[in-house]
Amino acid sequence: MLFDPLITFLSTLPPAVSTGCGVIGFCLYLTNYTLVTFRIISSQGITFFALNIFGAMMVLVSLAQNFNLGAMLIQVFWICLGFVAIAIRLRAKALFAADQINL
Repeated sequence: MLFDPLITFLSTLPPAVSTGCGVIGFCLYLTNYTLVTFRIISSQGITFFALNIFGAMMVLVSLAQNFNLGAMLIQVFWICLGFVAIAIRLRAKALFAADQINL
């Protein structure tokens, strides 16, 4: 399988590192939603989705030690959704910039 070497590597991480990654992911999620709540960042901006992606990746690393299918599916969903959202926003910016040049 494509991800076997990565999964093997992650499963050999010391438990403290794995747990630390999960805590970092949790902190990124909390930070992200706090920033949105206080209107420091927009929930429509790339920063919001990037923080969600990194948070989900960190939690996913922690799941290599203590696997949970439901939690893994949630993290993979957030990662995929985040990349799609960023791609949509970058494409919209590129189209807007191209429209501005053509005016």
